[in-house]
Amino acid sequence: MDKNTKTLRMNFFDEGGKPWTLTISNPKDNVAINEVKNVSDNIINNQLVEGKVGFVKTFNGAVIVTREEKPIE
Repeated sequence: MDKNTKTLRMNFFDEGGKPWTLTISNPKDNVAINEVKNVSDNIINNQLVEGKVGFVKTFNGAVIVTREEKPIE
């Protein structure tokens, strides 16, 4: 039985310029970039997450990662 999973990966930089990633399992189908930007703006503007060097400060894009699992026959 084949199994497919999706993950939304949102990339940020913190105040020190260090990368920070938020990974969300099972995002809705066809999530739009404006929806992702709304979430990232909320995280940044409300200082909800601290990176290694201060709060996450800059959104650096997002990707959908699709993974397919197949049994070996």
